[in-house]
Amino acid sequence: MIAILHAGDIAPVYLHIALSEAAAFHAKALESRSADYTPTVRQRLEMGRYILAEDYVRALRGRDVLRQEVNAALTGHDALLLPTVPVPATRLGAATVKVGTGDEPVRNITLRLTQLFNITGHPAITIPCGCTVEGLPIGAQLVGPRGDTRALLDVAESLEPYFGPGTSR
Repeated sequence: MIAILHAGDIAPVYLHIALSEAAAFHAKALESRSADYTPTVRQRLEMGRYILAEDYVRALRGRDVLRQEVNAALTGHDALLLPTVPVPATRLGAATVKVGTGDEPVRNITLRLTQLFNITGHPAITIPCGCTVEGLPIGAQLVGPRGDTRALLDVAESLEPYFGPGTSR
C-alpha cells in the first residue's frame, strides 16, 4: 500500500488552481456570452474570479508537493492501480450518494480519486473491471509516470486479457 501524505490537500489545491485557470480561460466568453453556460458552470467560473493570487500561488506550491509524492509513489513501479471512484457507480441524475453514515455530493465523490492526477499531470487511464450487482460499471484506474503515457498504455494493454471485453468477472 502506498500513501500520498498530503492527500487531504488535494481538493483545495485542485479547486484553487482549476477554478482560477478556468475563469481566466473563459473570461472573454463569460463576459460576452454568459447565457451560453449552464448556471452551475457559470457559477464555478465566477467563483474562480474571486480566488486571491496568494491562494493560487499557495495552491501551485501544494501541487508541486503532491507531484513529488506521486513521483515517489511511482518509484520502482510501472503504474499505480487504484479504484477510479471510491463508491459503486451512481444512477444518472443522483445528487448525493451514501458514504458511511452520511451523504456526499456525487460530484465530490466521483472526482476524489482522479483530481490528484488532473493537477499533477500524471497520465491516468480507467479500465473496466466488471459490474455491480445492479449492472453498473466498475473501473480501475492506472496511473503512470509523467511524460510516459505510452508506457502506461502498454501496462493497460497487458491487463486487457484479465479485465477487457469478453472476460468473466
